[in-house]
Amino acid sequence: MSSIGIDIEMLSSYAWEAVYATRYELLGSLVFLVGWLLGKRGWFFGKVRMPPSPKYGLKQSSYKRGSVQPRRKSPENTPRLAVPFRGSIDQVDPMLLKDPSWVVPQVTQLCQTQVPQALLLHRASIQAGLKLVDIPAEDCHQLFVALVTAVIRTGRFEDAMKLLLELRDSGLGVRAGLVASVVKLCTSKQLFAESLAVFDFMSEDATYTLTDKSIWSCLLFCATEAKAHERCSVFFERVKAHGTASAKDYGNMLRIAAVQRDWEGSLMLIQEMRDANLDIDIVLYNTSLATCVGAGKVDQACVLLDAMEKVVGVADVVTYNTILKGFAKASQIDDCFKLLDRMHTKSIPPSQVTYGILLDSCINENEVHRAKKVVDDMTVAGCPMNVILYTTLIKGFARAGDLEQVMGLYQKMRADQNTLPDLITFSILIKANCDNDKLEEALKLLEDMIELGLRPDEVVFNNLIAGCARLGNVMLGKQLYDNMVKSGVRPSNATFSILIRLHHQSNLLEEAILLLKTEPAKHHVEAEPRLFLQLIQSCIRSRQGKQAIQAYEMLCERSKPTGATHNSILTTCLRLNMYDTAAEIISIAAANRGRVDASDTKFFLETAFKKRKTQAVQSCIAAMRALGHPVDPQFVSSVESNPNPVESAPWKSR
Repeated sequence: MSSIGIDIEMLSSYAWEAVYATRYELLGSLVFLVGWLLGKRGWFFGKVRMPPSPKYGLKQSSYKRGSVQPRRKSPENTPRLAVPFRGSIDQVDPMLLKDPSWVVPQVTQLCQTQVPQALLLHRASIQAGLKLVDIPAEDCHQLFVALVTAVIRTGRFEDAMKLLLELRDSGLGVRAGLVASVVKLCTSKQLFAESLAVFDFMSEDATYTLTDKSIWSCLLFCATEAKAHERCSVFFERVKAHGTASAKDYGNMLRIAAVQRDWEGSLMLIQEMRDANLDIDIVLYNTSLATCVGAGKVDQACVLLDAMEKVVGVADVVTYNTILKGFAKASQIDDCFKLLDRMHTKSIPPSQVTYGILLDSCINENEVHRAKKVVDDMTVAGCPMNVILYTTLIKGFARAGDLEQVMGLYQKMRADQNTLPDLITFSILIKANCDNDKLEEALKLLEDMIELGLRPDEVVFNNLIAGCARLGNVMLGKQLYDNMVKSGVRPSNATFSILIRLHHQSNLLEEAILLLKTEPAKHHVEAEPRLFLQLIQSCIRSRQGKQAIQAYEMLCERSKPTGATHNSILTTCLRLNMYDTAAEIISIAAANRGRVDASDTKFFLETAFKKRKTQAVQSCIAAMRALGHPVDPQFVSSVESNPNPVESAPWKSR
């Protein structure tokens, strides 16, 4: 017993020492426990019970740790707080889904940040049995405004249309305010076709009326942007029916008139704006001017210009450039310079565009001396030259055959880092040198072009190969073609036409035939019939009848030669006395039921008969019978009975 007593005493001593050492920790834990118990009993803070913070809508029979109690019913006059719904819709109490006072605020608030969740909750409430007619009218309107605008903002226009259809089918109808919100929102988001679709949807309801002029203006703008031109006039009339159309409305209609080249309608719109005392800015005037010029009515444009000049600050350099383009297009170069003088009178300085139009007009009319004057005027006015102006001037001198001036302008461009030649400039320069048999200079230009980091295109290579064809340098031409293909530039029918000419110049027609047979297909180019005709003509001119027949058969394999093609071939054969070749071509055409005019076979028969080409005459008669062409019986009898058929030719008795 004593031993046991000693043990108990020792244990008590140890326990007391442990408690004393942790006295502060134990005291804190005790205070926390007492406070928690008092709170649970509702004794804390004046015995006011604090309910747990629930997640509204989750089904729960009793409150447990980690779970949520259902929300208690609020008095009728106390608005329910729209606490954002967070959780699975499958766990929402079906009774809440049928309760408009719970659904409407939840969906409306979710529309601000969680549009897909708002849409799902709305659909779940409808499936649970919530009827839109049970929702107060104003609440229902606000609900659909929030839903429809939210889904449009997130790019779900189809969902918006489904919601509008749902609202209309419920019998509540779609309010004009909702339509206005949707149209304006679609317009701001550049959903122009969708905005028109909403209007068409609402138009299905015979009771729907739209009296808001701003919405008609939006629809007019949407129709303009969506290129629904046939609807613009209708919307514009509705705008005017509900008030005075604005300058923007007239601007949209002027754009439509420009697209349709309705110069009369454009001028009528300008007059309506004047009658309504609306401000007409420069853009609207210039749009109307461009419409007149585009329709070829430069005189009417000048009448409008007269009216514009009476208003200070309305006409600008764009105004005069627009009419200048009209004069240039109509080849009225004198009027172009008169308009330039008119600009100086009005103290409107010409721009680079102005001088560019004048230069282009001078070049097109082969008025190189006037083009020089334009450049001098630019220099005096302090207007700098640019690449386009230099290129236009180079084109004019190249057309006039003045290669010295062309190369002089090129040197000026190279001396100015701001006007370095571009691809178009080099194309014109290379062609000008090749046309003047300056192939070495053209190749030097090619080097300069590559040095400037420009990649030669098909036009450049074609011009160089054409230069080789002019000089008969077939080896260089072939090399350039190889470089063209290796650099990734795809040849065209124009390229192959130049290559045929190159081979013809060097009398390499066999190679030309092989080229046309293989190269186009290799580069996925469908060879045009004109290439085969060119090759046939080249063979005939070189008196290579066998190759001409071979090229003609290649043509027949790919397409059916036209009557014009046969006429061209036969005419060339007769001019070069290639009667046997012509007769064989007619025979092949007859065997293939080709299209040969009876007048061509008749003329060939008469000519061959005169030249005493008996074999060609006999072959032609047989081909004509196969083609169904009429043959004068006297030709047949003359060939069979008379060794000298010319003396008894049918035309001798006429």
